[in-house]
Amino acid sequence: CERATALLNQITDAEPEFQTKGVVMVRGGIERYLKTFPEGGYWKGKNYLFDKRMEQAPAKKTDEEMERDVDSVCCLCRKSCSHYRGQHKCARTLPSSGLACAVPVIVCDAEECRDAAAREPHRLECPLCVKGYQTPETAPDLVGQKRKLGLIARGGTDVVTGQRVVAGGSTDDATHSQQRQQPVSQRLFVGKLPLTVTVSKLRRSFERRDCKMEGVRWIVDRSSGVFYGSAYCHMASVEDARRAQSPGSLALCGEFRKKGRGRKRQRRAPVAFAPVREGEAWPPSEPFSEMEYPPMGS
Repeated sequence: CERATALLNQITDAEPEFQTKGVVMVRGGIERYLKTFPEGGYWKGKNYLFDKRMEQAPAKKTDEEMERDVDSVCCLCRKSCSHYRGQHKCARTLPSSGLACAVPVIVCDAEECRDAAAREPHRLECPLCVKGYQTPETAPDLVGQKRKLGLIARGGTDVVTGQRVVAGGSTDDATHSQQRQQPVSQRLFVGKLPLTVTVSKLRRSFERRDCKMEGVRWIVDRSSGVFYGSAYCHMASVEDARRAQSPGSLALCGEFRKKGRGRKRQRRAPVAFAPVREGEAWPPSEPFSEMEYPPMGS
C-alpha cells in the first residue's frame, strides 16, 4: 500500500496527463481501522494478513453479515470462499514478459478442488487473467520523473533515499565501500521510521551511539502534509554524523518488530548522509520546531 501510494503520487506530480480521483491512505492501515471500528465501518469483507493469522475480520460483525460481504470465490468450483490456504498461485503466463502471473488464488476446502489443485495446477487462474487483463509492456520512467520533480540532486543522488542513481535507473548501493564514498554532511537522512516515532526517541537513539542531534525536520508529503516515515536529522558536528552513519542504520529506542513465537527484535532505521543541495537553506534560519510527533497532515 505504501509503495503504491508513493508511486501514484509521484506519477501524478510528474505527468500532468495522468490523473486519479485522489490517493488516500488509512493511517495505521486496515488492521488499526478494524480495531477502531469493530463493526466494520466502511470496510467490506476480510483483510488478508501476511502472518499466521492469515486474515482479519471486524470483531463485532456477524457471520451472516460477513457472508453477504464476501465477493471472492474458489478459482476452481466458483463457490463463495473467503480464506486463502495452501499458497496456491495463478499459473497463467503473462504475454508481455513470458513470466508466470503468480497472483495468489483461492482454493476452497472441498476435496475435489484440493485434489485438482495438486494434480492440475495449470488450471489455477486469478480473476484478472480470467478477464483477460494484460500487464503493460512498458514501465513508467520513474527516474526521469524524479529528475523532473527535482528529487535527484546534482551528481545523481536521490534526495529522498540518499542513494546514488546510476545508469539504467537503479540505485548504486551494491557495496559498503560505495556507500562510504557518499559526500559527508552534518545532516543525515533517516528512513523507514514508524508512525510512533518521536523526537525524544530519535535523540535517545543517537545518544546511545554517543552522537548528539541538534534538531529534526520531518519530511512530509508536499500536498497533504502527511508524514510517511522519513526525517532529516541535523547533528551537532560532522564527526557526530560520521559515527551515527557508520553502521548504516540506527537502532530505535522503544521500537520493536515482532518475530515468531512471541520474540521481538529492535527496529532499525537506515541512515545516510544528506548533503545540502545547491541553493538550499540549511540549517533553517529559524530554530528547529521541535514537534514531538510527526505531523498528521491536514
